[in-house]
Amino acid sequence: MSRPKYAQVIDDEQAEHHSAGHSAGPSPFSYQAKELEMVVEERDMNFVKNNGVQRIAEGLKTDLNSGIGDQIPDSERILAFGRNVFPETLPASFWVLWWEALHDETLIILMVAAIISIVLGVSIGDDRGTDWIEGFAILVAVFLVSGVTAGNDWHKDQKFRKLNKIREMKMIKVIRHGTRKTTPNDSLLVGDVILLETGDAIPADILFVHGHDLKVDMSSMTGESELVLVDEHNPFLLAGCRVMEGSCSGIVIAVGIHSQWGKIKLELDEEVEDTPLQNKLTNLADFIGKVGMFGAILLFVVCVMIYTIGHYAIDKEEWDSSAVTDILDYLIVSISLICVAVPEGLPLAVTISLAYSMFEMMKDNNLVRHLAACETMGGATNICSDKTGTLTENKMKVLTLWMGGKDCAAKDNLPISGQLLHSLATGISINSTAYLTQEDGKELVIGSTTEGAMIKYLRDIGVDYQEVRNKVPVKKVYPFSSLSKRMATAIATGSSTVFLVKGAAEVLVESCESYQDENGEAKPLDRSIAENKIKELASQGLRTLCIAYAVFPQDIELPAEIPETQLTLTAILGIKDPVRASVPNAVLACRGAGITVRMVTGDNSYTARHIAKECHILTEDGTVLEGPVFRKMTDEQIDEILPRLQVLARSSPNDKLRLVNRLKAAREVVASTGDGTNDAPQLKAADVGFSMGITGTEVAKEASDIILLDDNFTSIVKAVMWGRNVYDSIRKFLQLQLTVNLAAMVVAFVGAVSNGESPLKSVQLLWVNLIMDTFAGN
Repeated sequence: MSRPKYAQVIDDEQAEHHSAGHSAGPSPFSYQAKELEMVVEERDMNFVKNNGVQRIAEGLKTDLNSGIGDQIPDSERILAFGRNVFPETLPASFWVLWWEALHDETLIILMVAAIISIVLGVSIGDDRGTDWIEGFAILVAVFLVSGVTAGNDWHKDQKFRKLNKIREMKMIKVIRHGTRKTTPNDSLLVGDVILLETGDAIPADILFVHGHDLKVDMSSMTGESELVLVDEHNPFLLAGCRVMEGSCSGIVIAVGIHSQWGKIKLELDEEVEDTPLQNKLTNLADFIGKVGMFGAILLFVVCVMIYTIGHYAIDKEEWDSSAVTDILDYLIVSISLICVAVPEGLPLAVTISLAYSMFEMMKDNNLVRHLAACETMGGATNICSDKTGTLTENKMKVLTLWMGGKDCAAKDNLPISGQLLHSLATGISINSTAYLTQEDGKELVIGSTTEGAMIKYLRDIGVDYQEVRNKVPVKKVYPFSSLSKRMATAIATGSSTVFLVKGAAEVLVESCESYQDENGEAKPLDRSIAENKIKELASQGLRTLCIAYAVFPQDIELPAEIPETQLTLTAILGIKDPVRASVPNAVLACRGAGITVRMVTGDNSYTARHIAKECHILTEDGTVLEGPVFRKMTDEQIDEILPRLQVLARSSPNDKLRLVNRLKAAREVVASTGDGTNDAPQLKAADVGFSMGITGTEVAKEASDIILLDDNFTSIVKAVMWGRNVYDSIRKFLQLQLTVNLAAMVVAFVGAVSNGESPLKSVQLLWVNLIMDTFAGN
């Protein structure tokens, strides 16, 4: 039964057809989908140079600054260039699945035997009017069993398709109608101005417009492992690739099947791999089936021997046609016993249980990417959790500042000079990528919530962060590094180049040689005063960030790394991020279930200790370590301290990876969380990797097994619950399955040995199989 391999998607012919039906006039666009598709495929720099990005944008009826407007309806763009959806394999119909189910070898043998029984019953049976009924009943039972199996398979396939659609949905940052907003990846249009940052997946083929030090992992398209620098000279960003460094804006020029990734997906035929539990239970089912086959053969042999000895050796009867019918009945009963013995519902029960758990976990804000994670979470013994957004609410607010050598409450008027306020406003506004937007009447932070808290603070003191950004020319952006715990932006001001730096206060203060006093003038810094202030704020559970800058000559050759000397301290900010109300009880529940929870954070040990105690993670005999100390320890020293290690502060992604590997070496089942691009290795290394749905980068999400849609630790605990539910459900089904199968086999065999024939007829055995195996598996 042949069928199309892929679902239909809008292509050029469809677009032309629809366009012809909707409009008799020429296309409002200067380019066609096929033309732009070839430009990307051939990396046609002559096209880009001859037309220019500005002219290409005009030809696509968009604006590089304000994005798509109202002049062209979205429907016309879709008709001309297609939608950003990729082809998917069509689901098998119920009838195809039924046909495949009927190809089971056991059922084929049973159908052949049933047909022979019908023929013999009609032709040579003692009562030709009724002897065919049993064979016919067997055929009906076979069709029922196979039909129910096909129905279960079809239902399972529909569930997984629904989940895949949800799993593939991503939110993309774009500019439309002059406003920055987020939109689902399948609503992306040709002409959209898109904003990409480190860790983002590229959702369509894009032409680079403006950016800073953009490096892209093109290995999924080219096979090359080296990062590719994308700029005006190499402006093509391909769908399916990932931004590993830098940020940029670009214009979408090809979507869906017209993108290079879409064309590749047309050739792919992805197979869903079974989980370890499914493989184990399939092997178990095969073993039970072999035992059942041995029992069935033994039953047939015993029945034939008893029949032969009784009729021909003892009773001295003559051979007649009724013997063929009797022996055929024994064969049918034996084959039916095989059907009962083979627990075909066992693998199905696992799949149904996993699928059910996946959908229930979805309701609990766990988006499962890999099916095996459902079952693995049931055996988790360790959870290594981030702090920010997972244990805390991720609702940042600046509470206090240390500026000009003084403490300043955020709610008070700042007793500082205009110069110092200017340094603070510039250091926050320029050296950040987050922005505020309105959606459905609510204010949203797009980007880092920490940066969002700082620009909200600027707004509260009367500073427009966007106006500051528009006034200051940027020379180079150094993205945040989880290793150096800082980010920087180089700007041109008069005759100088100024590096605006922000990062972890305890790290950045070590690089500061001076600070700005209340008049904005640089004075020598007594580091001990700043360090004590950081400890004071951190001991209150506040995140501490430092705003600093360094001045260099304008003609300086910009270094590859952020300067770590000659910094001037502008301010130390204390930012409050409350612990989620549900977390302390969730941590206690984990402890009661035999699961150790460890906090792994980039914050300093004072902040980490305070939050860990509040969450009930840190106990009296627990140990707090900082990343720099952890890195110097040998594996043996780490293994010795592991049972007591509850908090790892000032940690880097490599520290997380090493911790996960040492726990796995100790035969622990480890779940770990991560949100950054550099967290990908440890998310892959963990038995179950959890990425953050709100703050996580696309790289982290792709490396993870489960995405926490609400970034909430409590959702991890619910994942453990559903994982254990899978094992509990399978254990109950196994108990039922083996009890019924063993009982049927024993009754049939003992009855045959003692009475010469099985007390359970073939139709009865098939009905037992239908009710207790196929239906019970569902």
